[in-house]
Amino acid sequence: MPDAVLGLDIGPQAIKAVLLVGRGASGGRVLAAESVVIDEQGELEPALKKLAENVALKDVSCCVCLSPDNVMFRQVSLPFRDDKKIKKTLAFELEPLIPLPRDEVVIDYLKSEEGYLLVAAVAKKVIRDLIEAVQNNLSANIVMIDVSPVALAQPVMGKVSTDECAMILDIGASTTTACFYENGAVVQVRSFSFGGDFLVETLAQEMSLEKDDVFSLLSDITPDNVVKDVAGLCRKFCQDLEHTVEMMKIKGVLKKDISRIILTGGGAVFSFLINELEDCFSVPVEILDLARMNKTEIAQNIREKYHPQIMNTALAAAMKLFSRRRGFDFRQGEFAAKKGYFNIKKQLRAAAVVALIIIILGAANLLVGYALQSYRAGIMKKQIAAIFKKNFPEAQAMIDPLQQLKTKLDEDRKMFSFYQGGQGTLVADMLKEISELIPPSTNVVLSGFSYENGVLLLSGQTQRMEIVSLVEAELLKSKYFKNVSVGSSSLTKEGDKVEFSMRIELK
Repeated sequence: MPDAVLGLDIGPQAIKAVLLVGRGASGGRVLAAESVVIDEQGELEPALKKLAENVALKDVSCCVCLSPDNVMFRQVSLPFRDDKKIKKTLAFELEPLIPLPRDEVVIDYLKSEEGYLLVAAVAKKVIRDLIEAVQNNLSANIVMIDVSPVALAQPVMGKVSTDECAMILDIGASTTTACFYENGAVVQVRSFSFGGDFLVETLAQEMSLEKDDVFSLLSDITPDNVVKDVAGLCRKFCQDLEHTVEMMKIKGVLKKDISRIILTGGGAVFSFLINELEDCFSVPVEILDLARMNKTEIAQNIREKYHPQIMNTALAAAMKLFSRRRGFDFRQGEFAAKKGYFNIKKQLRAAAVVALIIIILGAANLLVGYALQSYRAGIMKKQIAAIFKKNFPEAQAMIDPLQQLKTKLDEDRKMFSFYQGGQGTLVADMLKEISELIPPSTNVVLSGFSYENGVLLLSGQTQRMEIVSLVEAELLKSKYFKNVSVGSSSLTKEGDKVEFSMRIELK
């Protein structure tokens, strides 16, 4: 499956996986989607092995999204924006702000328009154990490692106005993550001790029901009939969220009021929580369906078990391999992907560059070849024209030089050589014979000479009629002619010369 990519959303309690084929950033097709529960000890390997049993994988590229529980977020201000300088100094600036030495963490950052950096640090042990667990249990090559709320925010930000101020709430089982973005950039990530399990447990206690029974009643619970304790939990969460937003505005992290709230995760099913959020922020709440938003097709055989709010982050992880937006990536330094692994996005770019170079070189080769052939053809045309003009100066125009010269040559051959009869006598011999037999004193001037079917026709002028008879008698002495006769004779208009014609038959 060379064109498929795998997105893994590794949370504290479950692993969600999406196998995506196609363009990814827009469109594509989800071939498989699985959610596997992590055991109480938090061991990844058993869950990954079960995932490998459920999803057929073979050397696919993979993007892993970490839970924010494993990441330390800090805001750092530096007097410069150059990436090379930032990478050299950031670890030293961050060290006093985190509980681990700088050589035990992997650091990445995102820039904001306000000049500060949103920095994320993860313990190297977490990255090392993650890579080892995935590669030992799945036939997948980890290309990128991001943080789930940031990876989820990237495709959402690509579909909205760049100056929008919004937050994406991922309500998990025990933890809710809030990702804030403004002016097209993620500015902060916060976690809250609030989740769907708290609400379900509270409802179960108040209604004296089992947890499974509560899930079947969630659609019937509205803000009007929700129990007091559940309403209190939702209200407390919204107040904590509101205080966080106000503090961010005071610190200058956010410049505007929240204008959009996007909800995802298992907790998105609680309608009474949605109403509490809308009342608190006076903003409508949207339920995120990333597949629908990006026009991604879900395979027919998994549509019944594909739950958008559960799989959104895993799908975003797979789409990240195709995205041009920069997020966090902890697959760097000593953890950088080895040569055996590959990045589809980079391969596509490299292939596009190579294809473009080949097209350009091919076009250049055609142009140069055409120009060279045109130049050579021009020279040949000039040479042909010179030869044609030299050998056929009387021609009015050069249309088909080869055929014209052939025709001219045939005519010349008829005129100056014999093809039938006699001894195959050459014209040169005949002319020499005639010139020798006619006495020079007769002043005979020949004006016409033609040959056809063994008969030679002569025409010319002389002074007197007696000379014509003399020429006839002399030509009969030739070894080439068997019969010579005078065809016609007459005086010229001036009356001082005699014009004559003779018919000569060859032997």
